[in-house]
Amino acid sequence: MTKEKLLSDTETLRRFIQLHCDKKHHDVPKKRGTLEVTFKEEALAELPYNVCEECETLMLYAYGKLKNCPHENKPSCRKCPNSCYEKPMWKKMANVMMFSGMQLGLTKIRKLFSK
Repeated sequence: MTKEKLLSDTETLRRFIQLHCDKKHHDVPKKRGTLEVTFKEEALAELPYNVCEECETLMLYAYGKLKNCPHENKPSCRKCPNSCYEKPMWKKMANVMMFSGMQLGLTKIRKLFSK
């Protein structure tokens, strides 16, 4: 995996989890933090987040799996021939991705029709 791909995928991961937490866990106390993205010991970025403890755990877990992906050309996790996620975490991430993907898709559609 290239450092550009890691940074892009990590930013997408953060955005999806942040959106999910903001919409689904709006009444749960939030925790501010920074996800430090590194590639082979090189610091790439610091991505701020403000999510609940459950979502922070999921984000750190997913980032760890993403960072250590053994594939040179990383497939999407859903299409990976040998998934590294544990089943409960995979289910949580699938729910986050489905919800946030719909939210982001609906936002783009609304913008098209509001012109």
